[in-house]
Amino acid sequence: MAWRFAAIPAESALAQETRAKMGNATAARWRPWILTAVAGLIISGIYNFLHKTGLTPVYHAFFGVKMLLALHVFAAAILAARPNNARRKRQLTGVVVSGIIIVILSAVLRGITLR
Repeated sequence: MAWRFAAIPAESALAQETRAKMGNATAARWRPWILTAVAGLIISGIYNFLHKTGLTPVYHAFFGVKMLLALHVFAAAILAARPNNARRKRQLTGVVVSGIIIVILSAVLRGITLR
């Protein structure tokens, strides 16, 4: 979110050439963090899913939607970190929106498993 709502608006005040250089530099700095976060989330998600028991079909339906949104977040974040990306702002907006929906679905899933 910081990249989308802090760095990108700050870049808009710069000249086009400087904006492109700053965008590429920011992407290069974020890339290792994005890849590390994706790997960590995949590992922890698989671990948590495999250690739950008694899951209902409703749980699986919500979980499937959550996983599809997570894959969207992973793909969009990785693509946003590529150099010379003209659609970076749009991709990061998609990451934010999907991320918020994932948090909401996580709360729903927790409620389903606590019953």
